[in-house]
Amino acid sequence: MDGQESDEMKNALTILALCSLLGSAAFTRGTVQAQAGPGYGSPQERLNNAADAILKLKSAQFTLTREGAPAFLDEKAGVTFTGAQCSYAAPDRVSCNIKISSKSGTILQVTRVWVPEGTFQSNPLTRQFAKAPADASFNSPLLFTRTGIPAILRTSVQTPHVAGTETIHGKSTVHLQGAVRGDKLSPLIGGGSTIRAELTYPVDLWMEEQSAIPVRIHVTEPSGNGWLIDLIPVNEPVDIPTPKIAEPPPTL
Repeated sequence: MDGQESDEMKNALTILALCSLLGSAAFTRGTVQAQAGPGYGSPQERLNNAADAILKLKSAQFTLTREGAPAFLDEKAGVTFTGAQCSYAAPDRVSCNIKISSKSGTILQVTRVWVPEGTFQSNPLTRQFAKAPADASFNSPLLFTRTGIPAILRTSVQTPHVAGTETIHGKSTVHLQGAVRGDKLSPLIGGGSTIRAELTYPVDLWMEEQSAIPVRIHVTEPSGNGWLIDLIPVNEPVDIPTPKIAEPPPTL
């Protein structure tokens, strides 16, 4: 083999080695991305994936906790609430057991149900259902619709960034922080909240690393007020029937 053939062979081997290294790097990068799952990427990519995960939910059990001053469930009647234990069945059925306080300070529990046929609420004493007051605030199904939390995550979170990782309810989560204007939050929380449309509020989201399903959402208001939503578990069987309204007694 002469010198020219030797140089050509060396060049060929060098090119093959470079191609092998590039191919290996690309394969490794693709494998890591595939293993990482939707909980990875830029902060906005993670928020987009969380929005997609919410829309794919078949069901969820979640709690809604009011921190600080109670919020109005029915402002006209002076009824406030501090917490709710809820069930969601896609696409538009929600049932919540809500702890309420009347004008007199009496603590009671009512069940409010949102179904396609309307919104119903139980009487705290008789437990019988009737149509909920027309001006009642707090509309839980909006949390899961395309124009609800998913829309906020996709388009309304300002300066999103990753704050770290935490274990919430035994799940490995990514903690993201940002800020959202009050006019975006108010339709979800209801008119009984102290959130003001013109202000911006800190928002925290904890989402599963692998599935991107939100596990916890927190909205911070001034003066120690806020909202905490915990979603656990999800995609388990949930049955939310349409409530039966008691028939009025016959007139004599």
